[in-house]
Parts: sequence; C-alpha cells; structure tokens
Amino acid sequence: LEDVRRQAMYAVVHGGVDRELRVMSARYLASLPFDGFAIGGSVGKDTAEVASLLSYLVPLLPPDRPRHLLGVGDEKTVLASTREGVDTFDSTFPSKNARHGQLMTRTRGTFNVARAECARMHEPPCRECGCALCVNHTVSYLHHLVKANEPTAAMLMTAHNLHYMGWLMRDQREKILNDEI
Repeated sequence: LEDVRRQAMYAVVHGGVDRELRVMSARYLASLPFDGFAIGGSVGKDTAEVASLLSYLVPLLPPDRPRHLLGVGDEKTVLASTREGVDTFDSTFPSKNARHGQLMTRTRGTFNVARAECARMHEPPCRECGCALCVNHTVSYLHHLVKANEPTAAMLMTAHNLHYMGWLMRDQREKILNDEI
C-alpha cells in the first residue's frame, strides 16, 4: 500500500505452528498490495521447527517484497532463516545476551565474560571486530565491569553484540549476492 507518509506497510502472517492457518494467512495477505510481509506469533520451539515453518511459508509470499521474521535474533536461527528466504529480523536477543554477560564474537564464539578465567584475559574480546569495545578495552577490563555491576558493561557489550549482528548480516548478504546461499 502506498502510504502518504511514505512508510512501508507490512502485513503480519499469523497462525502459530498450525500449517493450515499459516498457509491461509499467507495466501490471503499475499493477495493484498502490502509493501512487505512479517512473520509473527509462535514460529516454533527451536531452529529446526522455525526452518521447517519457513520452508513452506516463505514461498507463498511474493518474492519481490521483503520478508521479516519478528522476534528472532539468535545466530543459529537467523542463519537458518536467511537460508529459507527471510530478509530482515528484529530481536532483543543481542542486548539481552549482553545484560547476562554474554559476548558474541567471531574469534571465540559466544562466551560469558563473568567466568573467572576472563579476569586474566588481557586482550580484546575479538581481534576481528572494530567496535569501540574491542578497539579500546580488554576482556579482563570487561570482566571487572561485570563483577562490579557497572552499567557500562551492559552498554559496551550491547553495542558490541549489535555490531556483531551487523557483521553477520553483511556476511549473509555477501553470500546471497555470490549465490552461496
């Protein structure tokens, strides 16, 4: 729908994990002139269920318009959903992980900076990352902030985790453009 305020209008495909309801919702909404489609509600209890749902649902949506998965942001499910044709995501997962001391990195994977061994790690959290945390601070400093309940720790880790997710999606986009996905 063309919006006079120049905002994209998305339809939200619902139906839970019930295949018939999802198909009915997708077919009906795809017949309308929306700018894009969001997939919402319960999409499954794990990555395999999400991927299964998307494998039959995404092909029912117009291929020339964006597909957005609501509320999913863990790396494994984002990667599986991208392979199934989902274009964008939104989630509190990176900031929630940060508030619980979890740092998502390319070199170490996801790890908890509150662990005792992190107190002795005098190197950046991720050498391949250019965010403010990785350029200016060490894992041991971050460990200290977490142990001191310093709010700066959550702020730095949230910014880093969001930077990481941006990198992950750029990497996925590049793989799509190179026909690797």
